[in-house]
Amino acid sequence: MTRFLPVLIRRSACALALALPLFVAAEALVKPLPTPDESKLSAEAKKELDDARAAFDKVKVNLVGDDLAAAYALAGAAYARAGFNDVAAIAFYDASQLAPKDGRWMYLRGVIARELKQTADARADFEAALAIDQLYLPIRMRLADTLEAQGDLDGARKLLEAGLEKFKNQSSLFAMLGRMEVKQKRYDAAIQHLSEALKLEPTALAINADLAAAYTGKGDTAAAQAAQAKAGPGQPSLADPLVAGIYQHGPSLHGTPLEQAKQLVAAAQLGPAREKTDEALKANPDDVEALALAARLDALLGKKELAQNEIGRALKLKPDSATANLSQGVVYEFAGDDAAAYAAYQKSVRLDAKVADVQLLLAHAEMRRGHPTEALEHYRQLAALTSETPELTASMVAAQVTAGHCADALAHVNELLAKRSQDGDLMQIFVRLASTCPAAKPQERSMALDYGAALYKQRPNAAFSSALALAEAANGKFDEAQKFQAKAIYEAVRVGNKELADMYRTTMKQFDAKQVPDKPWPADHPYFKPGRLVSADAAPDK
Repeated sequence: MTRFLPVLIRRSACALALALPLFVAAEALVKPLPTPDESKLSAEAKKELDDARAAFDKVKVNLVGDDLAAAYALAGAAYARAGFNDVAAIAFYDASQLAPKDGRWMYLRGVIARELKQTADARADFEAALAIDQLYLPIRMRLADTLEAQGDLDGARKLLEAGLEKFKNQSSLFAMLGRMEVKQKRYDAAIQHLSEALKLEPTALAINADLAAAYTGKGDTAAAQAAQAKAGPGQPSLADPLVAGIYQHGPSLHGTPLEQAKQLVAAAQLGPAREKTDEALKANPDDVEALALAARLDALLGKKELAQNEIGRALKLKPDSATANLSQGVVYEFAGDDAAAYAAYQKSVRLDAKVADVQLLLAHAEMRRGHPTEALEHYRQLAALTSETPELTASMVAAQVTAGHCADALAHVNELLAKRSQDGDLMQIFVRLASTCPAAKPQERSMALDYGAALYKQRPNAAFSSALALAEAANGKFDEAQKFQAKAIYEAVRVGNKELADMYRTTMKQFDAKQVPDKPWPADHPYFKPGRLVSADAAPDK
């Protein structure tokens, strides 16, 4: 797959993305991944699947948002390879919940649904994926195939026709459309499109058989015989790297051992990544970047003493390395020494303020230390270095609200909405902020209610349900607020998220007392209290 981790992490040469809790997940609720009966697997297949599951369980505790979605997708790919499509379906569902704007996960949900012969579900998944991504041709092709399987030939044909202008050089699209038209007895159009497909890809000799069928239907026996004489086994090609990625065993590695280690980290293969750092260090024992990455990997894996030795050596070799000082802070934070971690992060940012990771870690640290103004500045630096995602906006809003400047936060969110009016995650932030900020205008509170209702109708999950509850309360409708908050609590309990359910219950008590909360999220929400880095051996079982 093309992009499993966000640019935020890849822009930092020293980044160990899987060790950093980038932002709080947008409260998307996921289903627990079951453990299937592996007794019928070969020893090799069982080991591969067990290793993939162990890697997933280790890293998921430190991931959120897009990163966590990618981890679920990797787990789903492993289960699909092993033949457990029912578990893979859950994994890709979770990925799509965590990253609803990423069409890849919706598309792969549809692929697995077709494997499970769940045609109606596959159609819905492919339609959702196509609404997000119009440029990935396999989505359109598989949706058309699904429509055909449901007997909707007109719908399939129109869908393919709509893609002709955009994909002029794709023989597979012209061929599929031509074959559809043969079935509908639209022979002239079929001949035109099949001929174009063959022109684009002359080696796809199987198209000649379809041309023969079209000519036969039209009554042109001579042309049909001529086409049939040229028929062969070659089918038109269609690159589908997303589906191919499911069945690949591990990422395709390139570059130096250190670069390969980072690629393996991105694929959640921590053991092989650690082996590659050893390979890099064997070639150059004084490679500070490799030592820093090794320290972060070992800290994540719970090997604290080894991690401390590695980062100590890196700093001895290059004490003014921003990378090494950042990694030292990570090692300290994994070890529970917040003061030492904070000092290391500060030194790192003084050495190089353009490393996104350190801006993020310092912002989170400042929020935990009760310094929201300083945290906001680091969040802003992070936005300047990368881009302002809804998750980053939410963190900035939390810092501004804590500092007593919710009006400034609301003004900023309104500016963003003027540019991204269809961004549902951003709209949710507006709903929460406009409903709880005393400076919000009556029309903004009314708008929050409209937005909240629209979001809930689109996806009635816990996040949108609790946001709508805030909007109802802000407009004096406390009975409605309690109803939607109860739904949010139910969803959190249903998936075993006790912490989230408890936070929602705190808000429910305020609704019971006819009070509107003064914060867009509960006070204990990680936007206000970002979590510390936790090593895999210290992470609680979920």
